[in-house]
Amino acid sequence: MFRAVLPLLAPLYLTYKSLTDRYFRSTLFQTYALVSRATLCPESSAWYFQDESLLSKLWKLPSALVYVNNNNESSSSSSNDNNNNNNGGGEPHLEYQLREGYCGSATQRCILKSLGYPHDGIPPQHSGETKPLPWCEHIISMVTNYNNNNNINNNNKKYRVTTEIIDGGSVSYQEFVSTLRNNLNNPDVRIACNFLRPALMGFNGWRIFPMNFLMGVFGGHFSPILGILDDASTEEPLVAVFDTNDKYDGTYFVSAERLYEAVRAVDLSAHKHRALILVTKEQEREIIA
Repeated sequence: MFRAVLPLLAPLYLTYKSLTDRYFRSTLFQTYALVSRATLCPESSAWYFQDESLLSKLWKLPSALVYVNNNNESSSSSSNDNNNNNNGGGEPHLEYQLREGYCGSATQRCILKSLGYPHDGIPPQHSGETKPLPWCEHIISMVTNYNNNNNINNNNKKYRVTTEIIDGGSVSYQEFVSTLRNNLNNPDVRIACNFLRPALMGFNGWRIFPMNFLMGVFGGHFSPILGILDDASTEEPLVAVFDTNDKYDGTYFVSAERLYEAVRAVDLSAHKHRALILVTKEQEREIIA
């Protein structure tokens, strides 16, 4: 029912917000321009997008290999695990979202599995993980709940994670790249990315249709960052993203500058920039019975 009336209500809502909210109006126009440029030149059409030689290099990087499970630990969601271009061997810790709106939850599961969190101790995917702050609060609560139930799960290890939100509007491009490099080189850190995917891929379909337009300017997404590569053929570094939406076939590369623009893009529903989220495994200790 909601989807049926949305095309009718959306133009009215956008018109009302544009007339009454100056900030919304300016950011809407900026976002539309950004996505329109991406429609003309989407990252998916770039030579490096899913280049096999680059993917081969990626899966030799420690930052990507942490997402490969070499212990052959079984996962309750193994049917959704992704082994796209994985040259590291073993079963992947990566998985696709089960449905639209589950990208944040799928990203949490990917990250916690890569940090050594037991697969059977991670809650199943669900909707609602759409903003950086509640995303951080929930991933911490997931670890806290696991610790509280540790004896029940018969596991002798406790994990503690901390999170840090890097607001896309508060850092320069150079600081953005430096944040990626420094933290991808830290074996105890994983990076989740909240970004406007249409700023990379463009509008999906004719933008004159309300649903396509709305998804283009409001279409936020969560995915893990797997690595960063420097290639002589490109002026900018290339960032490897594992897209939790299986429509994009798993891992791909985008230019760091374009990803920066997609993270810096304002979330029109929250009036805030999107963000990188650093998840740090702060502590792992044995439980003494």
